[in-house]
Amino acid sequence: MAKKQKQSTRKLLMVGSNAPFQFNEAYKSLRTNLEFLSATSNLKVILVTSSMPEEGKSNVAINLAQTLAANGKRVILVDGDLRKGMLSRYLHIPRNHPGLTNKFTGQAEWNDALIHYNKSSLLVLPTGPLPPNPSEMLSSKRMKAMFEELRGYADYIIIDTPPVPVVTDAAVVSGFSDGVILVVRPGVTLIQSAQLTKKNLEAVGATILGVVVNGFDVKKSAHKDGYYYSYSYNDYYNNEDENQPPKEKKA
Repeated sequence: MAKKQKQSTRKLLMVGSNAPFQFNEAYKSLRTNLEFLSATSNLKVILVTSSMPEEGKSNVAINLAQTLAANGKRVILVDGDLRKGMLSRYLHIPRNHPGLTNKFTGQAEWNDALIHYNKSSLLVLPTGPLPPNPSEMLSSKRMKAMFEELRGYADYIIIDTPPVPVVTDAAVVSGFSDGVILVVRPGVTLIQSAQLTKKNLEAVGATILGVVVNGFDVKKSAHKDGYYYSYSYNDYYNNEDENQPPKEKKA
């Protein structure tokens, strides 16, 4: 009998009053840097990706979107993983809720698919039914036109995608994004994988905005005076009922 694949035990810690101070401040610093970039360039659609599974890119995408929305910005968080729908899993969005693929096939409008999340200016666009041809759907002219239309609905659009070297989806989506944030995680990310990801993104003309080091342990670092982002999730997973994201409110 084949062995079952090991399931990830990582849970989602959301920015807010229940999160550690350093955790909240790290995302505020990231938000400030992006706002500086936005002031000098047309930065609206931001792709969040990684080079390997288990690096926490979906956590980063969710918390970045939430932090931008907390500052009064209208933000759309897009579940661009048309293979697994990781954001929908984290945010407990039912699989039968209309989403990106429903809009693509003409079965739903934006108002049907977008979900108001956590009583804020954050809107979530789930995947909808997972298609048999994700890369082809994402690379179509219709999908590009949909994202151009979506730009008029928000100040920022944050897109979560599968890791770059695993499938071509992220490289395809980077074609209609304004910049890419690459997530790495100490102890998980391989240098060769990160280098390959950078090479693949640059090959399709993607603008890499920067790298977010996820799960950085300050206590174990010998360079405590440096400038860094610290997103430490693992210390807060002792109780399965704690730190669960609030349920979404449908539009």
